[in-house]
Amino acid sequence: MRKTKIEAQKTREHLMLAALETFYDKGIARTSLNEIAQTAGVTRGALYWHFKNKEDLFDALFQRICQDIENCMQNDLQQNNSSSWQSFEQLLDKFFTRLEHNDIHNKFYTILFFKCERIEKNHAITAIIQKYHSIWHDKLTDILNACIQEGELPASLDINFAIIFIKSNTDGLIKQWLSSPQDFRLSEAAPRLIRIMLDTLKTHALIQQQA
Repeated sequence: MRKTKIEAQKTREHLMLAALETFYDKGIARTSLNEIAQTAGVTRGALYWHFKNKEDLFDALFQRICQDIENCMQNDLQQNNSSSWQSFEQLLDKFFTRLEHNDIHNKFYTILFFKCERIEKNHAITAIIQKYHSIWHDKLTDILNACIQEGELPASLDINFAIIFIKSNTDGLIKQWLSSPQDFRLSEAAPRLIRIMLDTLKTHALIQQQA
């Protein structure tokens, strides 16, 4: 029985990776379950045994990779005995290193930013993607609050605006590199952008709460 459960989990993982490849190649809207089954080398019926529809499969894939990213971030924070501010800087550095070298993370973010067409029939999937933005927003809120508590950031910091600023910089760099990876090396650009962004958070008056 246990072997059967392990085999079922392996098949499920295999199907999610096949979905990742197919979404990456064709985009979400143009991908059918039949094409995912063909990529995985299974029948459509076998795919339906694990997932009820494309949205269900995407949700499982999304949760699987987001959990992996979350675990990596949590490990980065736990392995670092530095201040919250220094840990945040190193967390961002490692995030971009993984993006550059981890094929699954690379394809996942390509799908998020470029392969998820915002059309009516994709409504359920775009709602799932909104979870990613909520998770990242909550994580940033916790980190910035910790930095304020430790005196690394001013108490007057406008946290909501700071998050917009951080996401604009990080998402912009992700999109720029994924769309034109031949134009620059992410391993060189990311640390510079991170330092500039964090220095600005500490010192720029316009990121403080406005009266």
